[in-house]
Amino acid sequence: MRSLFPRLLGLLVTIAPPTAHGEPRRFELNDGDRIVLVGDTLVERDQRYGYLETMLTLLNPEKNLTFRNLGWSGDTVAGLSRAGFDPPEAGYRQLIEQVLAAKPTVLIVGYGMADSFDGEAGRTRFVAGLNRFLDAVAATRARVVLLSPIAHARQGASLPDPSPHNAMLERYARSIAEVAQSRGARFIDLFEPFRVREGRAAITDNGIHLNEAGYRFLAGQIVRGLEPSAAREAPRVELAVEVASATVHRAKVGRVEADVAGVRFGLTRETLAVAGDEVDSPLIDSGLFLKVAGLTAGRHALRVDGRPVETRSAEDWARGVSVAVGPDREQVERLRAAVNRKNLLFFHRWRPQNVTYLLGFRKHEQGNNAVEIPRFDPLVAEQEREIARLRRPAAHEYELIPAASEAGQ
Repeated sequence: MRSLFPRLLGLLVTIAPPTAHGEPRRFELNDGDRIVLVGDTLVERDQRYGYLETMLTLLNPEKNLTFRNLGWSGDTVAGLSRAGFDPPEAGYRQLIEQVLAAKPTVLIVGYGMADSFDGEAGRTRFVAGLNRFLDAVAATRARVVLLSPIAHARQGASLPDPSPHNAMLERYARSIAEVAQSRGARFIDLFEPFRVREGRAAITDNGIHLNEAGYRFLAGQIVRGLEPSAAREAPRVELAVEVASATVHRAKVGRVEADVAGVRFGLTRETLAVAGDEVDSPLIDSGLFLKVAGLTAGRHALRVDGRPVETRSAEDWARGVSVAVGPDREQVERLRAAVNRKNLLFFHRWRPQNVTYLLGFRKHEQGNNAVEIPRFDPLVAEQEREIARLRRPAAHEYELIPAASEAGQ
């Protein structure tokens, strides 16, 4: 058997090509940014799954980003759903107060779906309301991102044809784009990507409310709208036995060594984020493409941090294997779980149950319990510390050894 002692392995990690010429400039997120999302059902339900926040967090592992979701299902740009038992104008006042209290440096606004049911007659009112809202929160000096509504998906022949509503949604989307242009805000068109998906895998519950797959798709569209170059392939690692050079991009490699017992190297990814937008494939794919030439004949097992993850023939490894599982993927899912826990805790903080009894017109009955609401703050902070810990890639030890050796251990 040929010795593989340190005359070793060339290693190359490549990432997708740079942004194509003519694409929009990147929307830069800064260290310390407070990203506040406000809007109707589209925004509120996003916190059920956490894909958007997880992706933006992973794309910026060295930055401390804070996210607050102030979405309210069924809401209009006039804050109608927030009024509760109060007059409609009270809902608008609440909307403004809530945004100002969140102190955004980046404000992502997703209104239009609920407003669109007012038809053409309501579009002028919607535009005026959107400008009124943006004027009212201008004191925050936040960088503004305006989202269009999504398209209304067809639900089958037995249900109404969504074409008339889509024609109206498209007009509302154009109006939002015009407002964005007039105010120097970023505009992200969601209508067209969702319209193009018509007839493919279902991504809504009822045509206008997204399911989990829909929110994966939504996150990909928003991320790419903010950062056109966000689409990235998984790292591609190529090892060539007996080549003594090592070239690394988008990752850090520790020691690389080999002997008759196998090949070992340490690898830390630059980011765990890989942005995709296909419903049937993960939005966040922390896999690895590994290609190793020069292995001895037979089957070889890949272990990461001592755990077996993939066994293939030497010929397969020479052609290259996409390794989709491992501790990086698990870390991403732990991060997303922490994001979802944080968002649920914050939801209870700013929209407590029994709010009418705690803060509303019946607070004379149970208002003394309102002192407990701030107790959510340390719980939110605890999850944000966990998010900060998990957003950075960890170092892992990769080992490729003959499968017989794996079986004997």
